[in-house]
Amino acid sequence: MKKRVVIVGGGYAGVRAAETFAKYHRKDLEILVIDHHTYHYLQTESYNFVASRISLEKTFIYLPTLIASFGNNFRFVNDEALRVEGDKLICKKESCHFDYLIIATGSVTRFLQGFENKGEFSLGVKSLRGALNVKEFFERELFDRLEAERARKNFNIVVIGGGLSGVEIAAEMRDYFNRYAKTNALSCGNVHIKLVSKFILEGQDRKIAKKVEERLKKLGVEIVRAFVDRVEDHRADLDNGESVKFDFAIFAGGIEPSPFIKGLSFEKDRRGFLKVDEFLRADDRVFAAGDAASLFDKEGKFVPPTAQSAEQSGEFAAKNIMALIDGRNLERADIKLRGLAIALGGRCALVVTPFGFNIYSVFGWLIKKGVEQFYKCPLKMKARRGYKLMSPCERV
Repeated sequence: MKKRVVIVGGGYAGVRAAETFAKYHRKDLEILVIDHHTYHYLQTESYNFVASRISLEKTFIYLPTLIASFGNNFRFVNDEALRVEGDKLICKKESCHFDYLIIATGSVTRFLQGFENKGEFSLGVKSLRGALNVKEFFERELFDRLEAERARKNFNIVVIGGGLSGVEIAAEMRDYFNRYAKTNALSCGNVHIKLVSKFILEGQDRKIAKKVEERLKKLGVEIVRAFVDRVEDHRADLDNGESVKFDFAIFAGGIEPSPFIKGLSFEKDRRGFLKVDEFLRADDRVFAAGDAASLFDKEGKFVPPTAQSAEQSGEFAAKNIMALIDGRNLERADIKLRGLAIALGGRCALVVTPFGFNIYSVFGWLIKKGVEQFYKCPLKMKARRGYKLMSPCERV
């Protein structure tokens, strides 16, 4: 009798889990990948997309064709998971039984009070739709600045959050405006970008943070050392009693669990993410991976939510489910971050290696591009293969 494994979420963790199951070539498995989106958003390239360096089709992998490439016993279901009841996953359209479940629903942007309802003038970039809206907004602004009267006016952009996403967005947007002005011999001197955060790349080595700050200032990004308490209409109130006015704000701050995670009865940490054991189990037959889970390495050190940790945890979850099916011992998850690549505007990046040295400037950029292509290209090829395997009616 076939064992049914349901994977909720088609992000970095969910895709890697499906890929791992496919490597076993087991016909006694039925794998369902469920997501309310039909695409795997390449969030690590959001900075490229917002800054118009890549087009829309290069920011996602189409899930139906990708999952079809793994075999006849793999199926993608476009549905929204609502809750878990025993061995059944309840979704908006229909429910399904599972023998094993992997929860890989990722996280969502944790908006500040007053931020989430501003809509037109303040957005996050964690979702593809959000990134698209930011990109379109800035392109409209650049077009409007072709008029002399508009070009003379100040335009203030605030990026809230000094983590990796905030740094990359601020750097790429500043480089974007600099490049636009230089290419078209126009003045964008009245476009101001402020990165608001008390810390830049908190948790990283101070030398790395200093190098990043130097690059941001060289590009023309102003760093405001404060936390944002709340956002009013076109104004961010800071914890030091001051305020920063803006025409447009990009939120790149904290994250919180998806609504699906919030509704589950499994044990959670203080932030609301799922607690898992050393084998990534939230329950006997339920595993959690990626941002959905609170992950730690073998030494008990917290592992930050990144694409790397999501991929590794997805793979470990799949391997341990196979171990349970085959009656083998489970493997303790050993999640390690193998360096960090930070885009710093234009052909400049800082690559932090696990070998004790860093690579900066165009050489770092080439490595970062290589890593992105190394992940994306094989998935694109598999999706194309999956398209050929699907019947004409399935391609719709």
